[in-house]
Amino acid sequence: MTLSPTSTHEDTLLMSSTDKETLENHPAFIGCSRLIILVPFVLILTYIILSMDVVPDSPSFDVESEGSLNSLTVNGTQLTAEFNISVSGYNFKSYSRVYYDDVSAEIFYRGEGVVLTKSSLPSFTTDGKSESVIHLTLSVNKSDDFGGAATGIARSRKDGTVEFGLIVKSLFKYKNRWAQSDWRPMKVVCNPLKFAVSPNDNNTTNPGILLEGLRCSST
Repeated sequence: MTLSPTSTHEDTLLMSSTDKETLENHPAFIGCSRLIILVPFVLILTYIILSMDVVPDSPSFDVESEGSLNSLTVNGTQLTAEFNISVSGYNFKSYSRVYYDDVSAEIFYRGEGVVLTKSSLPSFTTDGKSESVIHLTLSVNKSDDFGGAATGIARSRKDGTVEFGLIVKSLFKYKNRWAQSDWRPMKVVCNPLKFAVSPNDNNTTNPGILLEGLRCSST
């Protein structure tokens, strides 16, 4: 009987090499390898996108066309009125909410230095690609001819229109699951707000009507 020599070690290495090649060519192994590479890439890309999404660009604000000026009264140097105005704020960000805090609104006449009234407003939040509407009721009661407002309004109402301006101030920041911006100050000016009023010298209870909406500007 003739015995053939065996090379168990070489056979084992050959089988191991073959098994390794088979494993590397297996679809499941290839898929796992690609997944291991792809997951960190996707996470990094997501982080970059969300980080860029919180870059604090000023939000957009508009005055809605529905508005009224109620109980406009000019009695000598005394001026009283009530403004009902709706302001919409739009968040252009895709993935981040915008948070508003320390919000206030002012009504001014002619120049921003002649502020007739100022009111604090509640904090609010706007989701990405969404709009929030703020309904404002602002009352004016000035006993003196502050900044010539009473005199100027009494004169301009004879032509059937009066004009005012609105300022909205706030702190705002953007925030998503992975990133957020710092708080930043915001000031938007909505001017002119043109109201149609009764063109006479006598005070009337008929409300003035806001003639048109407008886009506010950031300063």
